[in-house]
Amino acid sequence: MIDPLTGVVVVAAVGAVAAFAGDRVLRRRKRAFRDRYGTYDGFRTQVDADEVRAVRDARGEVAAVKVVRDRHPLASLAHAHRYVKEL
Repeated sequence: MIDPLTGVVVVAAVGAVAAFAGDRVLRRRKRAFRDRYGTYDGFRTQVDADEVRAVRDARGEVAAVKVVRDRHPLASLAHAHRYVKEL
């Protein structure tokens, strides 16, 4: 059995490693988005608005956001949601 103090130290260490790894992944993803699209406006010009609008009208906003994310995997959920809301 592990004493409570050791358990807390282990949980804190695992949490710190996970946070560090998650931060690296997020920074890498943001850099890839910037390299591919430049800005949000650059991203908007490359999305097929007619396809997304058709999906939104037929199946709803969530499905439209999923289509944007499927076609443009470097786009964050926030970017995809913003795009669908602005249509």
